[in-house]
This record gives sequence, C-alpha cells and structure tokens, in this order.
Amino acid sequence: MKNRKFVLVSKTGYHQKHDGLLRSLLDEGYELFCVVGVDCELWEEVMDEIAVGDGSDPRYLTTTSHPGETENDVIEFAKMFSVSNTSEVDVVRI
Repeated sequence: MKNRKFVLVSKTGYHQKHDGLLRSLLDEGYELFCVVGVDCELWEEVMDEIAVGDGSDPRYLTTTSHPGETENDVIEFAKMFSVSNTSEVDVVRI
C-alpha cells in the first residue's frame, strides 16, 4: 500500500529547483506534507501555492511546518496524524 504521509527534513533550505519534487508529491497522492528545518515555513507556503495552482484544479493536501522542532518530533506527529488509509511515513532529507 502506498504511503500517504511525507516528512521533509530541510538541511539546505528551499530553492525553486525543488518545485518538481513538491509537484510529484501531489501526483503521488500524499495527504500530509510536514516540513522541519531550514526554511520550513517557506517550504510549506510554496507547497500550498503549488497545490492551489491557478485555482482551476486545486489539489487537497494538509501541510504543516515545524520551526524549532526536532526531526523526531515531527516524524512522531506525522505517524499519529490520521489520513484516509493506514500509512507509514516517508522521510526525505534535502
């Protein structure tokens, strides 16, 4: 079964070159996108903008940013977050 929860651990910060990754998360059907680390609030804002697009075909995705929190705390948060099906958490570090 496909995972529906995604945690991004940002070590280097947001850059526009990462927009393809963010779009792919929507295409893959993730329901939760959490980000912690450098520029986490900016990452969340960009993901929200990509999900809404021009408004003609918005995509649903819960986004959260976690400034000042630990990677482990955010992963635990994602594990406890309820989505449509049972899901593990995919974690990617950039």
